[in-house]
Amino acid sequence: YYYSPFVKIKASTAPKATKISSLTSKKSNQVVVKWKKIKGASSYEIYRSTSKKGTYKKLASTSKTSYTDKKATKGKTYYYKIRVCKKDKTGTYYSSYSSIKSVKAKK
Repeated sequence: YYYSPFVKIKASTAPKATKISSLTSKKSNQVVVKWKKIKGASSYEIYRSTSKKGTYKKLASTSKTSYTDKKATKGKTYYYKIRVCKKDKTGTYYSSYSSIKSVKAKK
């Protein structure tokens, strides 16, 4: 048998989760989601559902700490959660999801 030399492995950890700091609907058909910045984050993924325990759909991925959902339906309640993404040489890592927050879209 022949073996290759050991390869140096650099460990990477999942990023810390973030929290939704505000969730508002001041304009008709729009919801603004804001969250806390996490050091080392490459991007943030925003998810939305029409029920707390329902299926969440990924709305966007952004490097900013806010997102405006322009496809909200007037008077409907939406549930949001955020996930932090960290990319480095060893791969892509995700945090756990933030706690879920809800808001009713302005009529």
